[in-house]
Amino acid sequence: MTLYIIQSTGEMTECTNKEVALASSNVLVVISHNQKKIYTWIGSQSSPHSKFACARETARLRMELGYKIVNLEESSTNNEFLEAIDEAINAPSGGSATKPKPKPITTTKKAPVKKETSKTKPKEKKKTEHTQYETKAVKTKIINVEHIFKQLEVLPPMEGSIRDYILVGDSLFIAPENIEKSDSESKVQLPDGSFVADDYVPRLFLENGKIIAVELWRQN
Repeated sequence: MTLYIIQSTGEMTECTNKEVALASSNVLVVISHNQKKIYTWIGSQSSPHSKFACARETARLRMELGYKIVNLEESSTNNEFLEAIDEAINAPSGGSATKPKPKPITTTKKAPVKKETSKTKPKEKKKTEHTQYETKAVKTKIINVEHIFKQLEVLPPMEGSIRDYILVGDSLFIAPENIEKSDSESKVQLPDGSFVADDYVPRLFLENGKIIAVELWRQN
């Protein structure tokens, strides 16, 4: 199967129904082996979590298959994409791309530790009054995310683009304008592992010569 619906949890669910797949709330990944393309389809009412997971999965599939990625919004659905869906649904064996199996973990036995005798035990060095290196307490600055969001709100948007995420420190947040009223958590829980989210244009927000935040914009 080469037609997937990307859930907000990041899971890829196989789908065999064309009408169900093309719902406005869905994000789709369609692999066309005939066209040698990977299509992403973003529904007009899809969630930001599904969009981000879609970017991660398509980057992984491109590395595995070497196919070209074609990104489509619901409003730009074309005949080639619909043909790819028909191909995926009618494929007899599915032909789905599977994730690479993890390499087996090998363990090495540690050499036995020899007990030190009074003859072989090295002499302890006398403790000096001052050590060569002294540890210093490092104070960590607490980042006020809400304050940064308020500063970003007054900036003009990028022309023809939609802001999906804001990167502050080591944390990724959904842009405030994309958060639903029922969703109180804006921080994105990223999964382990490496992946490339290359569908976004970054915009840096600097203050006093330091990068405070990075906005991730997607072409509309």
